[in-house]
Formats: sequence, C-alpha cells, structure tokens
Amino acid sequence: MESFDSKGVPTGWNINNSDLVEPDDDQGDVHSGNFSALLFNKAVLSQDISIEGGCFFELSFFARGNGAQVQLEACVTFSTDDSFTTDSSCILIRAQDIPTDNRNFAYYRFITAQAPANATNARIEFRVTANGEQSLNLDDVSFSVN
Repeated sequence: MESFDSKGVPTGWNINNSDLVEPDDDQGDVHSGNFSALLFNKAVLSQDISIEGGCFFELSFFARGNGAQVQLEACVTFSTDDSFTTDSSCILIRAQDIPTDNRNFAYYRFITAQAPANATNARIEFRVTANGEQSLNLDDVSFSVN
C-alpha cells in the first residue's frame, strides 16, 4: 500500500467508492513503509490476479481499527474466464477483535481452499463495516502460492 492513484485508491486495486479510501501516513497508522490504506464503512477493496488452477494460496495482511466497532472480512474467490464462482475462502475479524491501539497492528493469515483446476483468476476482497467515523488501516497485503 505504498502507491495511490489521483483518487487515493491503492495502485492495482479497485474500490466500490473512492470516497471510502485514502492513503494514510500518520504516525502509528502505518505497519511498514510510508503508507497504509485507510478504509471507511462499507468500503470494498479488491484486486484480481492471474493464477494457475489447482493450487492452494496464502493471503496475509496487517490491520488495525480506528475505533472499537470496526469489522473486516477478507475473501479470496476463484474464477474461470472472468466468471467468479460463489465459493470463497474468507476470514472474518469481528468488531472489538481488531486492535485499536496506536501503532499496534494484528497480523492475519489464511490458506484458501484449493483453486479449481481450471481457475485462471483469483479475486482478493476486503470488506469493512464500521460505525460512525470509525475506520480501518490495512497494510502489507501478500498473496502467494502455498
């Protein structure tokens, strides 16, 4: 999350509404590097990646909440020829289970179900639910073959 376009969206990522994301370089709001992505209520940040089917994948990331009522769901969905399946591998981090202390990020990691043999793409998706002006910092996202 080190590079952002003119609307504040991380380079290579898509957002459902560009008003729901912005680069954050405030002290304590970055896990590593110079920036994190600050995501607001109802933000859906996604990225599509070309893959080889039949593999397991690992998704990892660091996150911290700005308020106690912040929830995050991270999912990986596989597709064939731009047709995404309904089968997803997800992790849900409930409100009040995400650290909210300044400078303290939690590390999250999960292994997906095996991608179908004919899968050609994976979609990584982060969905944020937050009350009021609360938000979530997301940083150091990694996706690799396991």
